[in-house]
Amino acid sequence: MSSNDRDTVFYEIETLEDLDKNVERFVKKKSFKSLPNQLEELQLKLINGEFPGDRIRHRDEPEPVDVYKLRLPNPDTNAGKSNGYRIIYIVVTERRIVVLLTIYYKKEQESVTDTYVNGLIDGYLMGL
Repeated sequence: MSSNDRDTVFYEIETLEDLDKNVERFVKKKSFKSLPNQLEELQLKLINGEFPGDRIRHRDEPEPVDVYKLRLPNPDTNAGKSNGYRIIYIVVTERRIVVLLTIYYKKEQESVTDTYVNGLIDGYLMGL
């Protein structure tokens, strides 16, 4: 085992019901069959402490979290990243947890509001 292996910090991955419901809908109703594999690849990165996407903000209350937005292409439509998925997730560094909050399809929904994202974060953190 190399010293890098011993220094690696692993994160636990959790998903919110909002994300799970949207993924199920995309796979069943829209036949986006590649999405589960994309999410599996993303989770492997997150477990290993890689946080792809753009950090869109940091919150200190009620617990410090970094909020990320990741653009993923949708290979089932050949639309590329611009019309692909957006995944919003948080990293709770002190607890070594990554929470996948929500996913949306850019062709269906332009964006999610800060109020909506904050509600998902607050709901999760209150349950800790």
